[in-house]
Parts: sequence; C-alpha cells; structure tokens
Amino acid sequence: MRGLSLINVGMLILLAALVMVFVYPANNPDPAKNPDPAATVQHGTETSDHPSDHAVPSDQATDHAFQVNPGPAVSEKTPLKEVAETVKGAPAVVKSADDSAATPSDTTTTDSVAASGKKSPVEPLKFPHWPKPRLSLIVTGEQLGYFEPCGCTANQLGGMSRRADLFKKVSGLGWEVRGIDAGSVSRRSVRQAQIKFETMLTAMRELKYVSIGMGPEELRLDPSYLISQHAADEPDSLAFVSANLTFFGIADLGTPLPYRIVEHDGLKIGITSILGATRKKEVLPERSPEEEAAADIQWLDPITSLESVLKKFEEENVTFRILLSQALIDETRSLAEKFPSFDLIVTAPSFGDGNREPEMAGSVRILQVGAQGKHAGVVGIYPDDAENRVRFELVTMSADHFQSSPRMAELMQSYQTRLKEDKIALVENAIVHPSGATFVGADKCGECHTTAFEIWKNTPHAHGFESLDPAHQRTGYERLEGVSRTHDPECLSCHVTGWDPQEFVRFQTGFINEEFAATPEEKSLHTLLAGNQCENCHGPGSRHIELIEAGKDKEAAAEVRVTLEQSKKEGCVKCHDGENSPKFSFDEYWKKVEHYGKD
Repeated sequence: MRGLSLINVGMLILLAALVMVFVYPANNPDPAKNPDPAATVQHGTETSDHPSDHAVPSDQATDHAFQVNPGPAVSEKTPLKEVAETVKGAPAVVKSADDSAATPSDTTTTDSVAASGKKSPVEPLKFPHWPKPRLSLIVTGEQLGYFEPCGCTANQLGGMSRRADLFKKVSGLGWEVRGIDAGSVSRRSVRQAQIKFETMLTAMRELKYVSIGMGPEELRLDPSYLISQHAADEPDSLAFVSANLTFFGIADLGTPLPYRIVEHDGLKIGITSILGATRKKEVLPERSPEEEAAADIQWLDPITSLESVLKKFEEENVTFRILLSQALIDETRSLAEKFPSFDLIVTAPSFGDGNREPEMAGSVRILQVGAQGKHAGVVGIYPDDAENRVRFELVTMSADHFQSSPRMAELMQSYQTRLKEDKIALVENAIVHPSGATFVGADKCGECHTTAFEIWKNTPHAHGFESLDPAHQRTGYERLEGVSRTHDPECLSCHVTGWDPQEFVRFQTGFINEEFAATPEEKSLHTLLAGNQCENCHGPGSRHIELIEAGKDKEAAAEVRVTLEQSKKEGCVKCHDGENSPKFSFDEYWKKVEHYGKD
C-alpha cells in the first residue's frame, strides 16, 4: 500500500506540473485568457509588545509589487489533499517576507481568524490581471475628513497614503488613470476642517483627480470659501462639479461646474453630479422663491438639470457618461431609470463599506464605494468590448496590499505644521465643563487615591500625549510615519485631559500646549494634564476636593462616582469608538486599567 501511495503522489505531481505549464505559461501570461490568477502581495509581519491587542504593522520596508502567483509549491511531503486542491486551481496562498502564510487582511473577518490561531490567505487583487483598458478610473467618496486613519490602532483601513500607492500601482501597469470622487470629502466646517480640506485637495490634484461632487459637507464650508479653493482652468484639473447647484445666483460663475469632460485616446468621459432632494434638506433650509433667489446657494431640480447636461454631452459627442449622485439610494435608482444613457452612477451615502459588485439598473451600473476612504473602486473602461465595456473592483485599502507614500507623509506633516502655526487648538474658545468644576490633574488625585494612581501610571492612558509624538517611540509609533500630532485637536481630545473627545473642543482649565500658554498657570496645565487621566472619566476634581476639605465625604464621593455600567455605555466609547478603536471590548480592556478607590 505504501508503494501504491507513492505512485499516486507521483502521478498527481506530474498532473499538477502539466496544469502549471498550460494554465500559467512561462512567457508573458495573457490575462484575458487567464482572468482570475491569484496575485501575490508581499508584506511585513506584525508584532506587539503592548499589553493591549494593538499590533504594530511593519509597513515601511515592504515590497508590494504585483506578482502572478503560480500556486503553492508541491513536494513529496505535500499532503495528497493539498496536491489535489492545487490541481483543481485552488486559490494561491499569499506569502509574507519570511515565506510563511500571511495574516489575513484587516477586514471584518480578521478577528475570528486570528482568534482561532489559523492564518488565512489575503484576498488577491483582480484588476492587475484585466486587459489594458482605454482609460482607468479610481472612484472614491465620503472621505469625511479621514486623510489618514486615526493611527491609535493597528490594522485600520484607508488613508490617502495607501490610496496614493493604489494610483502608483495602477499607473505601473502602464494604464492611464484618473480619479473621481462623489464628494463629502470634509466632515466639519471649523478652521481645522478647512486646512484639512485644502491638504486633501492638494493630494487629489497630485493623484490626477478630475472631479469632486458637491455633497452637504462641502456646502457647509461656505460657497465663498469653495470658490477660493476651486481652480479648474486646465482640461484635466480638479473641478468641483454639480449640475443642480448654483452659487450666488450666477449660473456661469465657474464654481461648481455643471459638468466636466475628460478626453484620452479618442475617449470622451462626461462627468456630472447632483445633490438629491433628501440630502439637500441636511444643509439647505426650505425657502420661499424670493429667499431662494437671494440665497448664497441655489438648489435646482435634479431631473431638469440632468436633462440639460445630457444635451451638452450629446453635442460634445461624449462616449462615456458618469453621474456622481449625492442622494439616497432610492433616489439614485430613480435617476438610473430616468436616464439610462449614463454608464456609471456613483452614489453617496453608501451602505456600510460599499458593494463588491455594481448594482445594475437596466444597463446602468450603480457603484457604492463606502465611507472614510476604507475602500476605493477601480474601473476599467473598454469601449470596444461589447460584452465587458466596464470592469469594476472594490479594493480594500489595507496594509496587506498597499504601503505608505512618502509624499502623503509630507502632506500630513505640512497639515500638522499649519495646525501648530495657526494655533488651531486655541482658535475655538474653551468652554465651561458641564459640571462647572475645574481640572486639578492626576497628581492631586494621587495624594489620596494612591493605589489607583499607581495603577494608572502603568497604563497606556498615562502616556497618551507621548504617543502622539513618534520621538517617544511608544508602541505603534511607526504608524505616525515620523509626524507628530501634538497640536492636532482631533488627536489631543483623547490623548490629554480636559477636552471634549467628540467635539474636539477644550474645556476651560483643560490641557493646553505649553507654547500656547499665556500665563504661568496655563503653562502648568501642559505638565499637569498630559495623558488621559482620572478626570476624563470622573469629571474635573475641584469641587470633589472642596467637599472633602469641608468634611462632606459622601457628597464628595458622589461628585466623581462612575459606575462600570456608565463607563461601558457612555464613557469609554467617546474615545474607543468604532473608527478609532475598532477592536474595543470594554470587558477585556477594563482588565488592563481596573483600579480602586481611596486607600
């Protein structure tokens, strides 16, 4: 029997070799004939010496070049089951730098795979194996202010840095590529949001974006400001586009443009955008005709506006038509039925992380690419291919496939420098804490609560401010790519004491950067309140101390008492939310910071 098994193995190995010769020819494999070979993406390993489960990605010195993987090697020691799977064309395993099976991509299934102790292949990218398109597009939307992921946690998706690498990889295939964005690039309308918006526009212009739709988030930035940021003089320059929005009642003002036409290799791409009736209500109030005429922003009927644009497309002999739809999905579907001449509609807001496959409304493809830059759509246009005129892949922007971009790190540094120079942390006036009390600092708390204080000092919370500066080399500092965030309100709000972590606003007597302090008392706040301290959970301690000194111990305890249930439901999640701490589990994290009352 042993001899017979060896013969079987030998025959299977020979069969596998023959399949390899015919399925993966050695000289220039034809992607059109082999449409779904697996792609090998090499990446670094991940380690952690932190008491939490935050792994540190080694994204810096990795090789993410696309390679066709002919499948796992077969040897005499390969189990018969694995040989059979190879012969059947089973998906190839992606190998890491040390030639061991790589960890899975950071999708929603990663945690369960990691918990089982088993490693899983990363989903290979498909678009590198498409035939060369006449023109390729990278489709995004709903960035919502996420130039980069928060950075506090490993394995987060998204970021302009990885997106830049996606553009680089597509261009590296010899394809001509442009970017289009459905809009909702920004999230807030304060000065910090404007600076970030300008940084994103710089990045998108360098990546050859040609159009951005106007969503509610853009309109909250104010039309005068948008006009100042819109420069669309060149044929392929980045344009703000909307068919049914007019600023200051001037239709030919030039911002936004009703449409944009991009030409390449005899192909004319027409791109337009609308703001739907439901999304309009998010930002524009109901007004009388007289008020509408005098308003800074006029909203027009989408149907009438698109009819006008499509006539222009006909006159210009546009061969491929795209609609960026800032509308709810049912409104978008209605537009697809009304205007079947569109080839693509990109709709926002999306459901969750977008759709892997286009939704078909007749011959119109409706794309949802998800929010916060976690995913991007790659579109290939093949006008001469009657069966596959359009190819689409929704790509997950993870470290498994994409490395960081030095240029995007430069832009992040520029952004952080502007925040510091403009003293953005002080632009909005500090607000009074709802309790009316003031902050005293953890050292003061530790005079009585010595055990709790000693426990806190040995938690990552105590070093929250240090973790914003890569110079301190706290666990995960590589994710900062050498750029300090110590003057960024969106980071300070969870890494120091005395800020509102949801509104990114400083409370009076809360932490202030030393160089911004106007008095010796303010300077002391930098030292006293660095890190995530007791008072972020228990509230500012001044009144608690006053009650203790007055002998009112019960009232003092009630002033700062927080139950575990309160912490679980409404406390910790203010910072450990789904975006900044996607793996957060109160029960598990509490074990690492559990502390006790007065000694």
